Amino acid sequence: MELGVHFRLNDAEAQRVLDAAGDDERLHEVIGALEADGEVWARACETDKAWDPIACALSPEGDDGEWPARGVIGGARALQDDDEECWVTHLDPSESAEVAAYLATLDDGAFVEAYRLMPPELRNPEFGDDEQAYALAMLPGLREFFAAAAAERQHVVFTVWG
Repeated sequence: MELGVHFRLNDAEAQRVLDAAGDDERLHEVIGALEADGEVWARACETDKAWDPIACALSPEGDDGEWPARGVIGGARALQDDDEECWVTHLDPSESAEVAAYLATLDDGAFVEAYRLMPPELRNPEFGDDEQAYALAMLPGLREFFAAAAAERQHVVFTVWG
């Protein structure tokens, strides 16, 4: 499993990503340039491999999951062409604010319960107390990240490459 990263982007930075939507090679180039930009990277939030149990716990129905829970990792729209190659999602500033408000109300107990109820077919081999604690440890950083995105009216792009 690959590492997940959320980016907080201004309108111009987000537009470069949106312009590459549907072209995975170009998306990879644009995301690579954002990763290499120290100013952009300073605003990023790494979720390491915890993105997967977070996504599966908060939105086990995937794209059909409840909004704004599915937006934490799954965004409002997918930008990639090949789901096996990568997963790149986008939230505009108003959607980012909705996710921030959701995360502000999601307490650790509610996440633990959502993780416990994760459907068996979505569980990783690591499913259990250690993975739950690992994912739970990422939530404070995600809360801060989304709160900053909301306060600064920024887009959020999540990426993971296969």
